[in-house]
Amino acid sequence: MPMDTLADWQRRFIAAMRDPATGTEADLGQPDGLAVYRNNIRQSLIEALATAFPHTRTLLGERYFAAAAGDYARERPPAEPRLMHYGDGFADFLDTLPPLADHRYVSDICRLERARLDISHAAEAPALEAARLAEHPAPEGLVLVPRPATRLVICRHDVAALWQRLEDGDDPLPPGSAGDWPWLAVRQEGRASLTPVSPFTRRLHERLDGTAVLGEALMISPEAGDDAAAGEALGTLLGLGALGVPGEPTAEDTP
Repeated sequence: MPMDTLADWQRRFIAAMRDPATGTEADLGQPDGLAVYRNNIRQSLIEALATAFPHTRTLLGERYFAAAAGDYARERPPAEPRLMHYGDGFADFLDTLPPLADHRYVSDICRLERARLDISHAAEAPALEAARLAEHPAPEGLVLVPRPATRLVICRHDVAALWQRLEDGDDPLPPGSAGDWPWLAVRQEGRASLTPVSPFTRRLHERLDGTAVLGEALMISPEAGDDAAAGEALGTLLGLGALGVPGEPTAEDTP
């Protein structure tokens, strides 16, 4: 089979896996066989989502999770062959489901799980330690960035107690109050941690994006007393190992 013909057949076969209405050409195979392939692919994607989001599955229950994951798999097939990256939009998809309109905390938990998965596969890079920063002759002029294995997640409910219950394997509790509840997911020395942080810590993390020096980034707000809060936020980021220096080699860059 010529390469251009093979490529065309592959495109049509993939389209048939996504949409049964397109798989009508005889050279693609029998309809029953295509249905088996289609179901096997869908089931493998549901299982991949269940592996990636166990706490979300616990909150939704097996049946509803499988139905939601199946709908997601049908609408959003993988963009690449590595299933460890599949489901990066699953939390946003859950937000569109009417039955979950009054249960947005489920999407919060889903985003935390996604962040933990993302940082587990992110590049490694040295964390800036507080002692090293203190020894710098002009720390206020440093440009800092979040390390690659760091994610900021904004939850819409206070899910700290709920997250801990799920982590411990205990029965879930109702979420806390609604609002903006920032978390930082950080992997350091092979260990992933997810930590609720203050609004100041969130804002400083957002400002340290490689475009501002530390002194400017710490000027989060002109209100009285905010200098202490900004210093505490910096201490939190350093303590969590969330910050690095641009240009330092990652593990992938090291021979």
